[in-house]
Formats: sequence, structure tokens, C-alpha cells
Amino acid sequence: MSAVDIGLYVLLAAAGFAAGVVNSIAGGGSFLTLPALMLFGLDPKLANGTNRLAVLFSSASAVATFQKHGHLDKPMVMRVGVPTLLGVPLGSLLAVHLSADAFRGVFGILFLVMAGVILIDPKRLTGEKLEAETSFWKLSPVFVVIGIYVGFMQAGMGILLLVAMSWLQSGDLIASNAVKNSVGFVVTLAATLVFICYGLVAWGPGLLMAFGNVLGGVVGARLAIKKGNRLVFGFLVVVMVATGGKMLFDAFFK
Repeated sequence: MSAVDIGLYVLLAAAGFAAGVVNSIAGGGSFLTLPALMLFGLDPKLANGTNRLAVLFSSASAVATFQKHGHLDKPMVMRVGVPTLLGVPLGSLLAVHLSADAFRGVFGILFLVMAGVILIDPKRLTGEKLEAETSFWKLSPVFVVIGIYVGFMQAGMGILLLVAMSWLQSGDLIASNAVKNSVGFVVTLAATLVFICYGLVAWGPGLLMAFGNVLGGVVGARLAIKKGNRLVFGFLVVVMVATGGKMLFDAFFK
């Protein structure tokens, strides 16, 4: 094995660790892991499928950490997870047969707009629990659409879930983060199974990256619990702006 090969393997593990931290706190870690997988030599569709394997492990480690510290709201996991899961198979099939390039500009604008909305009304995420919250049934279609997006692209899943959940429960980003990671594990498992069926998972690179993801997931979850809402909010806004900017750049300048 050459020094270059060793360097690429180290890069995969390091990218997995960094993505695990980012994903467990806010979301958007796939923008670190996908380029690393493609640099390793995987084509975009194979990298998209392989990345799900790594996210699956990081979500599991983050959920275990949140549950250990008593921050997991299981009823909310069911309320959010079921409609989100319904959209995943369709999104995964779209990812198998279509290119994501045509949609990156739209998604990029969406993330930047959401970042602006959060900055204008930060109490929606960090303030006291609101008296009048949006009905879960009214928001169910939103979670189905998020599920389609998750199956299709994955990157930024946590951001979308956190923002959508702010209309169901506000004020406790730690609790919402625990729910987000739990739902993320379930829907990523569903998407991963679809990609496995189509032979779009490279097990070696995926498991190596997953090792880094697991460690990053634990570290990120502990940081979120220790530092509280302020850390999660700051991470969320920064990642949303970076995600939106990256998508727009890829859509119009690459």
C-alpha cells in the first residue's frame, strides 16, 4: 500500500469523524464526507449510497449518547419519524435514477432562506415553549417531503428536521436534536437498504468512514448536551449558510 493510499484512508476516517460531530449537533456533515469518498475514487452515485452507511453509524452513536443522558423524547420520534420515513423510498429511487445537479440551486436557496428566517426569529428555536404550536397533522406533509429529500440527497437532513420540529416544539434544541438523530437513524437505514439493493454501497470505504462517524457522533452529542442550546443554534446557522452557499456554488459555478 502506497503513502497516497494510506493518506486517503486517513482522510476518510478524519472526514467521518468531523462529519459525525457536525451531524450530531446540527447537520450537513455529508458535505465533508461526500467529497472525501469521491476523492477516494467513488463515482457520485456510489459515494451517495456509501455515505448513508457512515451516517447510519454516527446517528446510532449520537442517539445512544442522548438516551444515556435522558434527552430522548420517544413519542416525538414516532410523530416525526413515521411521515418522514414514508417519503424516503421515493427519494432513494430518484437518487438511483437521477442526478442531483439539477436540484442543487433550489436546495441552496432554500437553506439560505431558512437561515434568514431563523436569524430573524431565533426564539422559535431557542426561546420558551410557545403556547400555540402548529398541528402535527398540518405538518405531516412537510415531513414526508423532507423524507423524499433525505432519500434523494441526505446532506442537510438534520437542518431540515430541526427547523420543521421547531413548529412542533420550541425552546429545547437538545431534545429536538436527540429526536433528529433518532429519526435520522431510521430514515437513513431505509435509504441505505435501497442503495444496497442496487449495489451502490462500497463496504470498505463506508465502514472505515463509519468508524470515524461513530466517534464523532459521540463527541458531538456530548458537546451539544454540555454546551446547550447556544452551541446548537450557532452550529445550525453556520452550517445552513455554508450548506446553501456550497449548493449554489455547485449548481452555478462547477
